[in-house]
Amino acid sequence: MPKLTGGATTAEHKIATREAMLDAFIRELHEQGWQNVKLQTVAQAAGVSRTAVYNYFPDKSALLLAWSTREMDRFLLLAERELADRENPVDRIEILVKLTLVEFSLQRFTGIALVELLSAQDRESFLEHIVPLSVLVEQLVQEGVDAGVFVDSDAAASAQLILACVESRRPMLMAGDRVDTVVATTVPFIMRALGVSWPTSLTADPTDRPAHDR
Repeated sequence: MPKLTGGATTAEHKIATREAMLDAFIRELHEQGWQNVKLQTVAQAAGVSRTAVYNYFPDKSALLLAWSTREMDRFLLLAERELADRENPVDRIEILVKLTLVEFSLQRFTGIALVELLSAQDRESFLEHIVPLSVLVEQLVQEGVDAGVFVDSDAAASAQLILACVESRRPMLMAGDRVDTVVATTVPFIMRALGVSWPTSLTADPTDRPAHDR
């Protein structure tokens, strides 16, 4: 294990070591591809022993699950911050859709594409980390329905359809399509599906990038 830096507690050191392993894993995944990722090279890239990696993650599937969970947690915190001062349901759905599309544009690979390579148990665990995003979208849809802004519908089903629509935009964003172009076609489609006339002066300019990406 790396030596403790000045002022670092053991707990802080463990967190930093785990983070270094996850960062090393994603670099190896980008450079080598899933089939060629080895815990030994992840350990070398993170500056730890292979035994140290095994103390945290038994295999590369566990690394993928941990990395995906970390990224989802980070994204949800960002979304919470961006949505905090917005009350209009249309604004809130638009912002979340835009945040998600920007996130896709920054990714060099998708964990979703790897899910079929995982065992059934690991696949289930991987998909569970997406649930909080689905819950958030459902909550935003229900807010709009309750406010009479969105057409009355099953919020859970609407959330699934919205996420499927947004997910379908991921490949083109990862291929380099402009975010504002994708936003300009995706947001109106989702809004109209929710029963919102679009464009509307109640919402922000749909070509604006979220604050974290400016």
